Amino acid sequence: MSPIVETIECSQLENADAATLRWLWAEIKGSDPPRTFTARLMRLALAWEAQSNAQGCEAARSRRDWNRIIRRTSGTGANKRVEAAPGRSVCDGTRILKDWGGTTHEVLITARGGAIWNGQSYSSLSAVARAMTGTNRNGPKFFGLREEVKS
Repeated sequence: MSPIVETIECSQLENADAATLRWLWAEIKGSDPPRTFTARLMRLALAWEAQSNAQGCEAARSRRDWNRIIRRTSGTGANKRVEAAPGRSVCDGTRILKDWGGTTHEVLITARGGAIWNGQSYSSLSAVARAMTGTNRNGPKFFGLREEVKS
């Protein structure tokens, strides 16, 4: 963490001009700000950084790095994940069983995020849920992928 972040206060950012904000950005984040960022956006981002540092929160860069590591280790490279609740991933080859209408249905997740049910390919779990029930439904929720994990 840059020593500048530790000493900067939000009130100092309020009157800073664009050149000063760009310099602060480079010192704090280690790169130039995006070209589309106005002075107002740089102020907001730098103020957030200063506040999170003052409160002991992790930096946005650390959070992004952790998320990248999680994605890399969860096998999402070749296996595209279907939308799921945090911590619950569904990859190519995953078999989902669903009791519906007194029958247990088996759905197989395919490599492109689609699914196979009753020998027919579908573009998404929502399409399978619609075919299975006859109504529009959120597929991940219908198949229990959005439920909270209870321990």
